[in-house]
Amino acid sequence: MKERINIRPMKESDVEDAYRMSGLALSESAEEKERIMSRSPEAAERRKARYRHFLRHDPEGAWVAADGERLAGLAIALVREELWILSLFAVDAEYRNAGIGRRLLEHTLAYGSGCKGGMIASSAHPAAMRSYALAGFNLLPTLMARGTVKAGFAPPPSVREGTDRDLELVAEVDRFVRGAAHGPDIEILLRTGGRLLISEDPAGYAVEESGSPHLVAATAPRTAADLLRAVLARSSEGEAVEVRWISGSQSPWAVPVVLEAGLSLSPAGPICVRGEPGALAPYLPSGPFL
Repeated sequence: MKERINIRPMKESDVEDAYRMSGLALSESAEEKERIMSRSPEAAERRKARYRHFLRHDPEGAWVAADGERLAGLAIALVREELWILSLFAVDAEYRNAGIGRRLLEHTLAYGSGCKGGMIASSAHPAAMRSYALAGFNLLPTLMARGTVKAGFAPPPSVREGTDRDLELVAEVDRFVRGAAHGPDIEILLRTGGRLLISEDPAGYAVEESGSPHLVAATAPRTAADLLRAVLARSSEGEAVEVRWISGSQSPWAVPVVLEAGLSLSPAGPICVRGEPGALAPYLPSGPFL
């Protein structure tokens, strides 16, 4: 099999197949696969827009494994101000255990050569965690909170709607928390359904969609807690929400909020870190953009 697999840069024409293949490869249950395949055309297009975003801003970090016309795997890495991020890593189930994932990971790691730090939001798949640990990353266990927010859960008055004028504040908070600004990644989140929430004293921000956080970052734990509360309070009655990547550093401020909101906690995949990416607290990262 190795002989017929071609590792090559990702192209615009790969986007449709990359979206479908990665969604199925990363699904952890038949129900999740069905949910992905039944997304509305608008929801699917928002996700495909992220692939085009990667190709526009980080073409040297986007790689696919091709078996003729079929995609067997892909890996996409971003570099933001000397911070390397593995945004997406998936191998089709039929092509696993053949060294394809290792080859893809090597190409994306090379893209981050010279970066001061690196981060990955990992699935709980044993092979993925093994790959990241062998690549020199420390694995930080996390929790996930899921459920519907209980009635009467109110937002704090200190949080307001954000505008384009707040993007400088967002970048400053990012550099405080993770050592690098998100730059254009915030813009794609806002363009594909996210809404910006701001707290100014102490500074912090969140990107929210349908009552779930894409990102929470702040310069003080109480600000992060207020922002998370504001995000969850925006959910509609009966709407399922999800709060991911609650590491041990975030537990003191994040766990009380999600429990008060009526959500349930469960173990999740780790955040993988190497080098010096920043304090990473108070912080709930974005899966694709960290």
